[in-house]
Amino acid sequence: MDTVVVLSRAGTRSVPTPLQACIEEHGTLQFVTRQEAPRGLEAAQLLRSATVLATTNVTLPRLDAELLRACPRLRHVVLYATGYEHVDLDVLDDHGVGLTVLPEYATPAVAEHALGLLLGLATRVHLANDRSRRLVPPSTSLRGIELGGRTLGIIGVGRIGGHLARIAAGVGMRVIGSDTDEVARAVAREQGIPMIDTPGLLERADAVALCCSTDPHAPLVVGAPEVARLSPGALLVNIGRPALVDPDAVAAAIRTGHLRGYGIDDAVFDPDCDLVTEGRVLQTDHSAWWRDEVLERGAHHFGRAILAAVRDEPVDVVTARPERTEQIA
Repeated sequence: MDTVVVLSRAGTRSVPTPLQACIEEHGTLQFVTRQEAPRGLEAAQLLRSATVLATTNVTLPRLDAELLRACPRLRHVVLYATGYEHVDLDVLDDHGVGLTVLPEYATPAVAEHALGLLLGLATRVHLANDRSRRLVPPSTSLRGIELGGRTLGIIGVGRIGGHLARIAAGVGMRVIGSDTDEVARAVAREQGIPMIDTPGLLERADAVALCCSTDPHAPLVVGAPEVARLSPGALLVNIGRPALVDPDAVAAAIRTGHLRGYGIDDAVFDPDCDLVTEGRVLQTDHSAWWRDEVLERGAHHFGRAILAAVRDEPVDVVTARPERTEQIA
């Protein structure tokens, strides 16, 4: 029989009750409510009998060789997250442990958030709010631009990038895209998104949105050379990870006026930084996914992924070795 250990802040609320019952038909289901990730011996004790670990990023223990040796029954991890660059896939592979992620649970929310960042930078609505609250001087300029009729370049046209393309077109933007993945490029073309190389995209776009995943072994997507390619007065939005962009190069370009603004779903710059207080950097502290619908959808996706794992039919599996990767929608 399987033993499923669920680590999360939400406890039993992490998985809908009907799905809990389905999982329990295949084994024991243990919920462990935690505010942070267990470490070392504590993690080994919690997981010593687990065959499936289901966890959020906040409660994810470090899955290193020492822990995996202490958990010989563990065969699968279900991660309540879309990104997995922080997980050592080689170590999991070496110990015969699979990894499932949830690639679709937050797609609409994150794409809408990317558009929201673009709209915020274009309209300076965040500064208008600050000025109405007298948090900035009355002389603060609220002059913005319209997005309609401008060109949006999307780097990474997967689920989120493709959704962003559709809703950006709805406000009148022309959309072009680039992607290193051949399949993603083909799908984007079928959806009517013109695909070009990234240098060409940077030169043509009035606004650029980074919707790509993070590869810790790859160079920056937007460093100083890429910033220099951007059109004068361009907007840059990063809905992925901070590591995709060189913040110093971006800050320098904003100060010289080459970039109009930078939006990022994280907190990279000091809140007292002049670029933040002047509204030229808009940062949202990793909140793009935090929506009512996402939480409800995510619980169902999480429960179904756990159920698939205990049935030995895991879905949305990622691995360090591409030839063994299985992507099941």
